[in-house]
Amino acid sequence: MNFKPFALALPLLFAACAQQPVKPQPAKPVEAAKPAPAKPKLPDIVLSEDLLYEFLLGEIAGQRGNLGIATEAYVDMAKKTHDPRIVSRALDIALFSGNAHDALEMAKLLEKLDPDSQKAKEALSPLLAHSGNLAEARPGIEKLLAQQSGEKLGRALLELNNLFANQQDKQAVLVAVQDLTKPYLAHPEAHHAIAFAAWQAGRLDLALEEADKAESMQPGWELPALLKLQVLEQQDKNKVRPFVEHFLGKYPKSQGIRLAYAKFLVSEKQYTEARKEFVELKRNFPENREVSFAVGLLSLQLGDADTAISEFKGLLDKGYPNPDFVRYYLGQSFEKKNEPLEAEKWYGSIGPGNQYLPAKGRIALIIQKRKGLEAARRYLHHLPAHNEAEKIFLIEAEAQMLHDAKQYRTAFSVLGKGLAKFPDSSNLLYDQAMAAEKIGRIREAEKSLKKLIRMQPNFAQAYNALGYTLVEHTTRYKEAQQLLEKALALSPEDPFILDSMGWLQYKMGHKASGLTYLKRAYSGQHDPEIAAHLAEVLWATGSREDARQLLESSLKANPGNAALEKSMKKFGH
Repeated sequence: MNFKPFALALPLLFAACAQQPVKPQPAKPVEAAKPAPAKPKLPDIVLSEDLLYEFLLGEIAGQRGNLGIATEAYVDMAKKTHDPRIVSRALDIALFSGNAHDALEMAKLLEKLDPDSQKAKEALSPLLAHSGNLAEARPGIEKLLAQQSGEKLGRALLELNNLFANQQDKQAVLVAVQDLTKPYLAHPEAHHAIAFAAWQAGRLDLALEEADKAESMQPGWELPALLKLQVLEQQDKNKVRPFVEHFLGKYPKSQGIRLAYAKFLVSEKQYTEARKEFVELKRNFPENREVSFAVGLLSLQLGDADTAISEFKGLLDKGYPNPDFVRYYLGQSFEKKNEPLEAEKWYGSIGPGNQYLPAKGRIALIIQKRKGLEAARRYLHHLPAHNEAEKIFLIEAEAQMLHDAKQYRTAFSVLGKGLAKFPDSSNLLYDQAMAAEKIGRIREAEKSLKKLIRMQPNFAQAYNALGYTLVEHTTRYKEAQQLLEKALALSPEDPFILDSMGWLQYKMGHKASGLTYLKRAYSGQHDPEIAAHLAEVLWATGSREDARQLLESSLKANPGNAALEKSMKKFGH
């Protein structure tokens, strides 16, 4: 048999089980040798043509990497023959392919056919836990834990929550983890396991309590500290900084905590502070290329193109594994420096791959600035497209350039021609609906968005776009509200959906509610159109000075924005 050795696809607890070193023991009287376990009785099977064909099918499929067919063939043979050797092989293949359902069925069958099978014993408990059957799984897990000691016990305790990852009832998982770890509370890993289960179950106070116990038993251990950071981020973001500063004050070279904190700062859009943390990480771990990449990206975000260029060029010198990714951001950095020819050079150095077409799109924009829109469109038209996705990308890129040039009708026409070729492209449908709304063709926008919703019923932005279109161009407010409520259910904190709902509430006469939604939207995204909506509602509710200040600061950050200028004129400025 020429399969690669089968690895377990699930994070199985029994991976920690291996023979312990033999310790010297006092001499004991010689006892009669125990009989070896009886080998399972093998069925009397005739190797028929059908069975031979299925065996060869399974082996060849496995050698070619088609594990679905291999699993199906072996599971079928196992059920037909009840041969424990074939059942064991089917169990291996099902585990390797990640097919937990068939693996559990084969483990149960193997235990029935060969009660002494160590493989069946080791596989059953984790598979039962994975399937959500806590009651059946627990006795086996208790036994496996009892067989461990030292580091292996610690690893096994840390694996407990992975075993229950598929269990929907997180409260039941917490109870199970608490019961399973009772004999091992002298080990910090047991408290971390409880902390993680508590966090998953929404018991944040218990999670913090148990994480503190784990860290106090093993000072400086990053795992419970990282969990505590996650809990605090969810419970009270204002407590994150004091906790991190205290921890890093004691353990300044804690890479995991500093990295997690830097990512937290990025998520909070505190880019300057985030860069400081990444720079410190780079100082402590100069060979970490991902940290250098993060410093480059944050520098680019903060407008520090020179630092970004230095970091990205350094990554190329160090042999970054995805050099075209770095070249793309070098192009953006030189664009930020207003050096379009140098930017174009870096974009042009990118070969086939994920960055190829985005880079060509950036070159088209550079050509548009230097030589005009028609020259940029000709450039896009002459680019080779090797598949449907690439053709759609080029259509979108051309339409976006036309939109930015305020040639909305031409953009609508380009997208319409694209949809004639690719009628089920969700990207083109969405873009065409937005273009249709711009030129007042509301029925066509509505038609495209409704089709998109039928195609992708969980696409929040489609509901948002249709709801906002109805708010802006009709008085079908109840219908718009239903659409926006659906959008918020799918994406509760999306600033643009919150903006749409706030604007709808204002249009319906619910000014206080509208103001609440719009403030939430603007805190999440300082978008000029959100600012224009918020300013109008502030003005309408009597906060005219706040409205003026908001518009002035937004215009300073977004000079020439049509929505902001319209609001300024509306308020007599």
